[in-house]
Amino acid sequence: MDRDDLRAGVESADDTGMIAGEELITQAETVAPSEAPAFPGEELHASLPEQHEQHTTITRLRDEMASPQPNREAIERHVQTLRGLPELEATVATWWESPATQRFIANLSQIGL
Repeated sequence: MDRDDLRAGVESADDTGMIAGEELITQAETVAPSEAPAFPGEELHASLPEQHEQHTTITRLRDEMASPQPNREAIERHVQTLRGLPELEATVATWWESPATQRFIANLSQIGL
């Protein structure tokens, strides 16, 4: 019996669901934190007058968050700029300080993306 057959046998005999549960936990701990959290770009754009120069910064931040290799320093720079605007400060702060966003940023530092 090879390793794949042994695994299949154990999984089929697993009436408790523990193996499937462990796989879901592993996926949640490894895949979910590496995904960029939802970014409130539309809300931020809607909070500024149409011709405001910082629409570009919002777009750059959104693009950096969605990049295959996001740059932590660029993200932090854009966040700092946007938090300086009274119209955006609360929305940016809420998003930035959320556990999902902070976990994503910490992972960028830890794994060197």
